[in-house]
Amino acid sequence: MNVDVESLGTYSRTAQAGAERAAENLTGMTGIETAVNVTEVALASADELRRADERVGVLVDFEGGIDGTSLLTFSSAGAERLLDTLMPSAGAEESAVAEVGNVVTSGFVDGWADRLETTIDISPPEYVEGDGERLLDAVEFDRDRAFVFRSRVSAIGEALEFEFHMFPEPDSMRAMLAGGDEEIPVEKLATLRRMARSGAGTASDSVSAMTGIDTDVDISQLRFVPIEDVPAELRDETYVGVVLEFEGPLGGYVLILFDEASAREVVDALVPGAEPAATFEGRQRSAIEEIGNVMTSSFVDGWANVLDATIDISPPQFVHDQGRAVAESVVARLGRRQSFAFLFDATLRAADREFDCEIYALPDESELRAALADIDPDATAERTTRAGSL
Repeated sequence: MNVDVESLGTYSRTAQAGAERAAENLTGMTGIETAVNVTEVALASADELRRADERVGVLVDFEGGIDGTSLLTFSSAGAERLLDTLMPSAGAEESAVAEVGNVVTSGFVDGWADRLETTIDISPPEYVEGDGERLLDAVEFDRDRAFVFRSRVSAIGEALEFEFHMFPEPDSMRAMLAGGDEEIPVEKLATLRRMARSGAGTASDSVSAMTGIDTDVDISQLRFVPIEDVPAELRDETYVGVVLEFEGPLGGYVLILFDEASAREVVDALVPGAEPAATFEGRQRSAIEEIGNVMTSSFVDGWANVLDATIDISPPQFVHDQGRAVAESVVARLGRRQSFAFLFDATLRAADREFDCEIYALPDESELRAALADIDPDATAERTTRAGSL
């Protein structure tokens, strides 16, 4: 399958329109004001889509201008808030969720139908519940689907949020994403995704070697999002870390971000006997800059090896701020020359303690496309074996 970047952007906007229509339908049905947090297109594997928390929702098949399956899910707290609002009779929880799911999914699909100027029919909703493993089994997710459209919607000031996953059939995706002047084979994007996961694995090894904290790559993803939506991808919490720019045949930015508790553990490991890291000044700040610099070098070196080129990185810029504020500073620089971003992100976790580190890479889109032209997926497969298969 080949992917035209402009078409990918167009359908990302279409998915956004569908999510906004779905949010409007939910507001009209419940009276709860909602807003779309982010809509993205993900080159996804089953491992990335699985999640541990229990969710409830509906499964709906659709066909017409686009064929596939949709999955609308609510968190347990969100479902309870929903049921409290609708006040169903005893034993009617499943029917209430199915009813809401049908109305919300209809809104999402109608948004697509309007943009595509066609008719899309949907099946009756099927109630589903369970963790990510069970929900993906219900969808019958397979690797050939490749791209998944995802939207997150939350209520304003309410404990209510939902996620909408749209799984187009491969034939529909091929028809949607082909025919442009700047087509990219999806195999090359998959190679980039494996490169990023391999780089995240090397960065994880660097953390373990420097601090003695054994970490592993919990998730690693490649997403295509409007550049202005990138900040919404970060959790709304305070991070400590660094931002670095990389330059060469491929340029862009890398963000290495620890939650505050994890940053303190890093400082304790690298600066024994230091005062508790309350403000991360002096030696504490230097420790974060040092480990961020090493992790970025580890992450980017894998890309340089695959591209057979040198990629230089800037001195680390220390950050201690809300995640969205950190991302906004980077987006302000990239947004002057591109409308969409290929966003690589990975989360490192420790098995025996509460330790999180998030890595985000935002390549310059035009340079990324140029670099893709030189990538041979078969030749680079052995260099990225650590990443596993799609």
